[in-house]
Amino acid sequence: MPLDEVPVAALENVAHSQNLPVWAVGMANLPTGFVYGFISTALGILLSARGVPVGKIATISSLAFSPTAWGCFLAPVVDVRFSRRAYGFSFAAIAAIALAVAVLSLGNLTRFAAALTVSTLAVVLYGAAVAGMAPDVISSDKYDAVGGWWNVANLGAAGLFASFTVVAARTLPAGVMAAALGLLVFAPTLLLLRFPRVARPEGTLRANFGAMLASTRRVLREGRVWVGLLLFLLPESCFALTNLFSSVGGNFRASERSVTALNGAGVAVACSLGCLLAIPLCRRLRRRSVYLATGAGAALIAVLMGLPPHTLPIYAFGLLAYNFCQGLNYTAFTALALEITGTRNAVAGTMMAILMASGNVPITLMTFVDGRAYDAHGLPGMMFADAGVSLVTLALLLATLPVIEKALGRARALPARL
Repeated sequence: MPLDEVPVAALENVAHSQNLPVWAVGMANLPTGFVYGFISTALGILLSARGVPVGKIATISSLAFSPTAWGCFLAPVVDVRFSRRAYGFSFAAIAAIALAVAVLSLGNLTRFAAALTVSTLAVVLYGAAVAGMAPDVISSDKYDAVGGWWNVANLGAAGLFASFTVVAARTLPAGVMAAALGLLVFAPTLLLLRFPRVARPEGTLRANFGAMLASTRRVLREGRVWVGLLLFLLPESCFALTNLFSSVGGNFRASERSVTALNGAGVAVACSLGCLLAIPLCRRLRRRSVYLATGAGAALIAVLMGLPPHTLPIYAFGLLAYNFCQGLNYTAFTALALEITGTRNAVAGTMMAILMASGNVPITLMTFVDGRAYDAHGLPGMMFADAGVSLVTLALLLATLPVIEKALGRARALPARL
């Protein structure tokens, strides 16, 4: 019979036997990293050059990033009728076109924000489709490695894409720049052609919403999931300042060229090193420990950047150290999300979207809060507000997690590696 009709139980073995490179699964996430890189870095540089204030940039960034928190409610679409690979190609194309429209709309901030929000929603659904395929094409012992490469594409490539965007804005006509960025967003989807073909979803949209709710109820009966969602939804490790660093370079007397280099190539290297170092680290330590420790480290870095003197060396050190911690943090987070989703899950795309969304809720909220803090109290206010929220939340978590775990029962708490 055709491979598309192979039963799921048999298909799992077929897919895993293909020896799909782990890096290919991770780098298939490049479209997501490219769009996020535009929002987190290029957006701030481009709008700052046009005289847009930091508070307004934070509002636009928060709005454009918001689908990462609510887009999961549309994710059942990727588990209906067509293959997840087909959905991946389709949503990547929508993301590319919407980003191109956003580039052509820099003179109209309302249209710019709307197009960028559409692009983000499209890559959220693209990521749900690709992540939904991952557990069926990669064995569970490779989840840590997938998490590392997934975030190299998400975080490291974001910096390189942002650098290219700023250089293109200086040297290319707007139409050529928009087309080039759109093509770059779509091109990595060719990696999906290397994925083994997996069973096409057979459910209807209505059935999948029901299945999503049923699966969620089953998952939420496990104590480790409750603790994991508690960690993800609270802002102790959300790294929201990465969306605003490129907007405040002037406060550290950094030139646009320096801001672009540091937030581009510098961030790409720092994040990628953190992502890859986290692979062996998560195998030796509890993933929860890695997650919380890196959040605390980022908060301390924010405090340092809030204190005088505000110079280029402080900006460079703080920015790169903060993004290194983010790379470590996101790899631990992704490995956990893959573990919870598991194999042979008919609504895997939906479940991955929900788990990813839980981590993006505090990022969206804190980006907005940080922007308001900057408007009210300047750079120190923004840095101290972000660090203060993180450290207070972390302290509360450390004080209450043992009690929560005890109430849930040791047998249902987080596994030792988490």
